[in-house]
Amino acid sequence: MEQYPRDEFDELADARRLRGSHRRRPHWLATIAPLLAAVILAPLAGWGIVEIMSQDGVANPFATQSAEQSATPEPTDEATTDSTESVEATEPESEPTDEPTEEPADEQTEPTEEPIETDPPISGVVYDASIELLDGGGAAQSAESALLTAGFTGIASGDFAGTNPAQSAIFFSSPDLYTTAQNIARILNIDYWAENAAMTGGSDIVIIVR
Repeated sequence: MEQYPRDEFDELADARRLRGSHRRRPHWLATIAPLLAAVILAPLAGWGIVEIMSQDGVANPFATQSAEQSATPEPTDEATTDSTESVEATEPESEPTDEPTEEPADEQTEPTEEPIETDPPISGVVYDASIELLDGGGAAQSAESALLTAGFTGIASGDFAGTNPAQSAIFFSSPDLYTTAQNIARILNIDYWAENAAMTGGSDIVIIVR
């Protein structure tokens, strides 16, 4: 075997414990040691930084946040009940619907005719005799009102068909109506009255006023 002069590679080979091309695997502690060191030292380093900051007067943000969370009280059931009652109290009452109410219609009362005050009855006067009142000059309305006041009930008004008479006149159909015709003449201030069945035309009394 040929001999070569000794060099630096020979010195490195002498320093190795293992000989040959196959080496022994490193121990498992050597593999996980860096990981364990990082896991243990990282929290310690963080805690140390926080302590240094707090000693230098710098506020600890983690401590402040924790204090605020602990200082905020949780609402009790009693406070929740009170707030619920206050909300219910402030809720506006439901407004009544704006439906129009039907107002009762005004009762239409028919005008009642006031009873006409009549004069005391006169003996012998037939107040229910059929009287035809003919207007010969515009005084029939006042004459009718006067006869109603006197108590006569069977009055029928109309216009005189012939030539207007020179004066007012009263005609009655039978002698038993004389007292009645006389009383009418007095009420209407007529000077002429006479029995004339032809002039009455079927009525008991005919009055021509002008």
